[in-house]
Amino acid sequence: MNQQTILLEDGWNKLKVGGVQKIEEILEDMQGGVYKNRISTDEYSQLYTMVYTMCTQKPPNNWSEHLYNNYCEAVKDYLTARILPRIKEKHDESMLRELVRRWENHKLLIRFLSHVFKYLDRFYVKRLSLPELSEVGSQNFHDIVFNAVKREVRTAILELIRRERECEIVDKKLIKEVVEIFVEMGGSRNSLEVYVTDFEEQLLSTTADYYSRESAKWCEKDSFPEYMRKAEDRLKQEQERVTHYLHSSTEEKLLKVCEEQLLQGPEQSLLEKENSGCEVLLLDNKTDDLSRMFRLFSRIATGLPPIGNIVRKHITDVGLQLVKKQSSTADTDLMPYVQELLDIHDKYTDLVGTGPEKGCFQGHTIFHKAMKEAFEVFVNKDIGKTSTAELLSNFCDNLLKKSGERLSDEALEDKLEKVVRLFSYLSDKDIFAEFYKKQLAKRLLLARSSSDDAERSMIAKLKLRCGAQFTSKLEGMVTDMNLSSDIQSAFNDYVRDKDVKLDTDLTLQVLTTGFWPTYKSDELNLPTEMLQCITTFKAFFDQRHSHRQLRWVHSLGSATVLGTFSPGGKVKKHDLMVSTYQACVLLLFNSQDSYTFDEIQQHLNLPVEELKRYMMSLAGGAKGKVKILTKTPANGDVSATDVFAYNSSFTDRARRIKVPMIAAKITQEEKDSTRATVDEDRKHAIEAAIVRIMKTRKSLDHQKLVLEASTQLMRHFKPDPKQIKKRIEDLIHREYLERDSNNANLYKYLA
Repeated sequence: MNQQTILLEDGWNKLKVGGVQKIEEILEDMQGGVYKNRISTDEYSQLYTMVYTMCTQKPPNNWSEHLYNNYCEAVKDYLTARILPRIKEKHDESMLRELVRRWENHKLLIRFLSHVFKYLDRFYVKRLSLPELSEVGSQNFHDIVFNAVKREVRTAILELIRRERECEIVDKKLIKEVVEIFVEMGGSRNSLEVYVTDFEEQLLSTTADYYSRESAKWCEKDSFPEYMRKAEDRLKQEQERVTHYLHSSTEEKLLKVCEEQLLQGPEQSLLEKENSGCEVLLLDNKTDDLSRMFRLFSRIATGLPPIGNIVRKHITDVGLQLVKKQSSTADTDLMPYVQELLDIHDKYTDLVGTGPEKGCFQGHTIFHKAMKEAFEVFVNKDIGKTSTAELLSNFCDNLLKKSGERLSDEALEDKLEKVVRLFSYLSDKDIFAEFYKKQLAKRLLLARSSSDDAERSMIAKLKLRCGAQFTSKLEGMVTDMNLSSDIQSAFNDYVRDKDVKLDTDLTLQVLTTGFWPTYKSDELNLPTEMLQCITTFKAFFDQRHSHRQLRWVHSLGSATVLGTFSPGGKVKKHDLMVSTYQACVLLLFNSQDSYTFDEIQQHLNLPVEELKRYMMSLAGGAKGKVKILTKTPANGDVSATDVFAYNSSFTDRARRIKVPMIAAKITQEEKDSTRATVDEDRKHAIEAAIVRIMKTRKSLDHQKLVLEASTQLMRHFKPDPKQIKKRIEDLIHREYLERDSNNANLYKYLA
């Protein structure tokens, strides 16, 4: 049985009336999402079958092309005649609601019709590569409705956003739905071009204008901290705005615009605000405001360097004020000054922070650099004639010696770490090293060190900062002390095995000359009791080390001498803890009860000024505390004819008595001597660096050689270019280098 052919006009009329117009009416009558009428399944089935039949009839009755064109025209007519006028007759929020309702209805209409005309999409559209029916529907809405009202729509949305910024309550859901229409107008390719061009660009422009006005207003009336609180709050609001109703791609651009207007533009005037700017926040230690400042200005590329400059200047000013205050009292004890430096460093280390979420500036490199540059300025200022390098060494000595500051192991370790951090700012680290070496030597040799572990820890910290070469001598000194204890044990075994009877117990430290400070040799005439010990040890040492020579340094030695006294006719004994020189003086009084100063000097052959100090210490000194000897006349000066006698009536409650030395003040000459040693070492260091560089490079011009040598030496001291030039001339004279015959500025290495 042949199926009856459907003519175009008949078929289209049925589709138009039963499908297109009917769904239009249903959508028009819909209220609150509830449909008054519906298309039944049978009706839908008949419409679909009609399209199928009209598209599968044989030519000339195949109406695929006509149906596609008629569908397009029907949608256009519907949009032009019904939708656009309804939207245009309304304004502001009413217009937006109408637009949202009409767009939702349009999507339902297109979805229904796309199902009815599905057969067209599957075969005709695909074969001819035409736009799909749903795409045609969306494009028509864009061209006919959206383009006609987009300006008014955009103006209405931007007005709602402005009102919300002014703290009015607005319909966020409505804004979101309208914004989504701008996004959906990009079509099936999910392009954001329409959204960006027709809405986002204008949004960013109005936002910039709005916050430009707000910023100017706040700048005029608010303090810097108040301004920052408002700015931070507004940035947070804008972020939430994106979450509530804007496309996520807008967030970065929107915040950038806000940051430019609220932060970047007015930054300098905000930072320099009178009575509340960055400098005032630092002075008043307003950590919350400083943290907020960092959070805000780290959002913009150029935000932190200006703050870094202010922080550097502030720390420099604080440090220089401390130096100035201390310089006016340079003759007093300077240890509190070092502690103040450490306290300042602690304060600004906490401020800058050591990493993310720590400190106001979260450990940012700009602020670490600012702090480093600031400290380098004032830490390298001398207090009177005393350099900070020397002061730091004295401070360490005070921490590490037994008679110094009493601290727990953890507190000592912590304080040493802080000192080393301060030390890292010194430009003349080698001066610190020279003073430190001399003080370490005294602590080790006189057994004044409070803790071997602390000594090793400090050396390890310095090694970490400056390298193995810097601490090689310090490590050698500690090693010598350990080896000395082994040699001592071996010597005790030797004495026992050889059955040598020594009148005196002997403890020695054998030191490697290259590691230790240079000590003056003396021509001390030792008493017989001591001479026997030294002769025995020399025999033992020569037997073990045939090629090593012993040089005796008595100035740092110590002894315990048994003194017998008879106060009130009763015999009383005391263990007198004295230096080697003091012991030599006391042992003379075993032969006779009194000597003139001149006689003692001739017996011992000690320098006169040195001996005066030792004699005064045994005669009770200026304060007359321990009077083992009596002096005639009893005044504070010592002359050649003064008589010193054994004080048989000396007494003390303690059995063991430490006889204090009258300390020789560290004279400026000794400090100058240390500086001279450093200067001499620097000459060798500069020459070594130049030779190393030239050996590698073979030839190099003057400027580059000076620069490379300075860079290499910077780790230990700041070299003077004039000094480098002088050393180059000396090396040329000694034929390590030569000048190029054609270019006097070019040096060549001579192998």
